Amino acid sequence: MTIKLTDIDVGDFENSLIVLNEYIAQNPVDDNAYYLRGNIYRKMNLFGDALNDFHKALELNPQSQAAVAIEILNEILAYRNTDLLNP
Repeated sequence: MTIKLTDIDVGDFENSLIVLNEYIAQNPVDDNAYYLRGNIYRKMNLFGDALNDFHKALELNPQSQAAVAIEILNEILAYRNTDLLNP
């Protein structure tokens, strides 16, 4: 069975992860697959896994759009609402 990235349904996270994991096992140097899987992890609030995949995508392709995703995710993780800390 040949797996294509076009087989991914971005609304169905669990099945998309299965497809991507199988695809990455067959194509371990496809930076776009890591980027896509990172986005799914991000949508599932699995930020550590998302960052790992974004960094892998960037390692494979320094021109990858994962660089922007890393920057955005780091900003989200660094956000602090000081009003909540000082009632």
